[in-house]
Amino acid sequence: MTKPQLQRIESTLAKLGDSSEANVPALPSFKISASTTAARVPRVSLENASLPNLPKFKPPSISSHHHAANPALAANLLKTIATKVNVWQTELQQVMRQIQALYEEGPIIDGWLDAHAPSTAADPSTLRHAEVDRLMDYVQEICQTPSAAIDSSPAGYRLCGLDTDGKLWSRPCPPDQLPQVSLAIARYQKLRQLLARKQQLETQLHDLAQTLIPIQTHLQSLS
Repeated sequence: MTKPQLQRIESTLAKLGDSSEANVPALPSFKISASTTAARVPRVSLENASLPNLPKFKPPSISSHHHAANPALAANLLKTIATKVNVWQTELQQVMRQIQALYEEGPIIDGWLDAHAPSTAADPSTLRHAEVDRLMDYVQEICQTPSAAIDSSPAGYRLCGLDTDGKLWSRPCPPDQLPQVSLAIARYQKLRQLLARKQQLETQLHDLAQTLIPIQTHLQSLS
């Protein structure tokens, strides 16, 4: 191929290239900036977000009101009850020992002494239902009185009492037996006091046990 031919081919290709660029439409140019990007991409913010209406959490308030739960209250109550029960049981044991000691001391007579003149009828008034202290003082006075003075006294003594039907009975009390009989009467008066206290303590313990039984049953039902 000659040089003139090459020149014509190059001229033809150049014309074709110019014609192709003239037929292709020009595309618009875009300039991407930070402001354009920010405008097109939505910004997520917690301030503008729609959150559900949730309840606010409140910390538990610790109150010192007297109706508030007191963990130590039950333990203190049980300790108080146990202390009271121990006191009652200790006293009951002491009363039982005192009752036993009275029976071991000697005779116990449920009755009273009646002093009267030999020629008059019995008038049961002397030492009837007397207090224990008064009976003991009376026994001490008799024990300190010489036997000759008692034997020469114009008054006589009768031991009186009531049977199971409530009828009065009496029998002569020799002067030499007066101290022993008076002491036996004093033992009975003391025995009555001890038996009354024994009954009271036993009733208190029984009533307390009856009160605690439902509580025990309730505790056993708890998990």
